[in-house]
Amino acid sequence: MSNLNTLKSAAYDNPAYLARGTFATITASGASGLSAKFVAHANLLLFGLTAFTTVASTSTYTATQYYNYAGSTNTSATIHVAASQLTAIRITSTAAAGVAPALSTSTLGVFYVDTLYANGTATGQIGATQTFSLNTTAGAAGLGGVSINQGDQIYVINGTDTSGVNLVTLDYQILPGANVSA
Repeated sequence: MSNLNTLKSAAYDNPAYLARGTFATITASGASGLSAKFVAHANLLLFGLTAFTTVASTSTYTATQYYNYAGSTNTSATIHVAASQLTAIRITSTAAAGVAPALSTSTLGVFYVDTLYANGTATGQIGATQTFSLNTTAGAAGLGGVSINQGDQIYVINGTDTSGVNLVTLDYQILPGANVSA
């Protein structure tokens, strides 16, 4: 068995480029609990993050969001409390090819998972789920996904929830023309 891996660029209509992939992970319990890291195996577009609360807790996180809730005539701020807060982080190397890595981190977004709405206050609960689009300025209405380089790492961090746990799924697509294993 050879240790040599062959990477090649397939035809633009290869099924690897047409299908969406998913990576599912779960965050560790508690404040700043980490998920497993996703390592990009090819150049990708990262389209979305879906979170599902499996263990709800007593978060100290609050955020001001804007939306209309049932029966409200107020279109101003709404406060979210005791909701799971998640932060998606990207680690990438800024070094040139063949040079020792120079790692850099960036935040892809801060998200919250909540479903109970009462008088403008939203809280999290087991079974709460939210899907978030990861956007760039490319594409229609900025919904072009985030370009991820081969080797980049993506992971999710819990917010201040004392024992909360979330199942997280990343939705991605291999960029047409990207090198894939042969």
